[in-house]
Amino acid sequence: MQDRRVRAGGIELQIREYERAADAAVFLHFGGANLMAWQRIVPFFQDRYRLVLVDLRGHGKSDKPETGYHIDEMARDVVTVMQHLKIERAHIVGSSMGAEVGLSMAANDPDKLISLVCEGALYSEYGPYGIWDGSEAEFKEHVAGRLQKAQDIPLVVYPSVDALVCARRQALEPHGWWNDDVEAMVRYDWCETGEGACVAGWRNPGRHEYLRYYFGYRFEAYYGKVKCPVLMLPGEDDWQDERARAAMSGLCALTRQGRIVAVPGWQHPYGWLLDPEKVCAAVLEFLAEA
Repeated sequence: MQDRRVRAGGIELQIREYERAADAAVFLHFGGANLMAWQRIVPFFQDRYRLVLVDLRGHGKSDKPETGYHIDEMARDVVTVMQHLKIERAHIVGSSMGAEVGLSMAANDPDKLISLVCEGALYSEYGPYGIWDGSEAEFKEHVAGRLQKAQDIPLVVYPSVDALVCARRQALEPHGWWNDDVEAMVRYDWCETGEGACVAGWRNPGRHEYLRYYFGYRFEAYYGKVKCPVLMLPGEDDWQDERARAAMSGLCALTRQGRIVAVPGWQHPYGWLLDPEKVCAAVLEFLAEA
């Protein structure tokens, strides 16, 4: 295992690499997470693939610029990381925001991908492949409210890392999203304020800019360009939702080699840290075929 920083897009990104003479698999975490989101799944993959775990911009130990959070810009960051590591092609495994970034890579740099695993980017928020059940005017009002709420999130300064971890535990534990691996991910993700205190890594204005772009994404414009095999991994809640299931089935049909695997009980996106065995088996089978 080797931790290093890589220059990409005018900033530095933190990566963790498990070197091996094998095809590369690049793992891209969900929004608000970091490369520690993948630590529980590493043992499933490290004997078969060269693993690269990336702290996306604004997250973990990577730089946190105020701009650059469109998925196309973040995808270029990852392509630059691959170039720096002399990786010509890789399997891309993405969760939520990471899946969106991976999808952008597959659409805009198709020669860089062997395959794509999307545990996210499974439907648009609005449009023919969207989940919004209402008028365009109502959707715009909804988006404005969400963006205002995101803009108003205050910056919370914690007196210590332990205090930050305690606050996150209180927020996540009621959902069943807490164990030692989640704690390790949270404990990794903090920044000093310079006054002996700390703040969480993923914060405004980067978080707000990402969200501002997110509601405008029409993922059908991306899936139609993808050439590599695609595995779509819906959470149980989305798979049971008729509208979401129809949208992801339609997007899958746009791909040349797409498939959907619904793992019973899968919790998006924290399943990677809670109970990943069945999903890892599905991903490994897919990667071997790809």
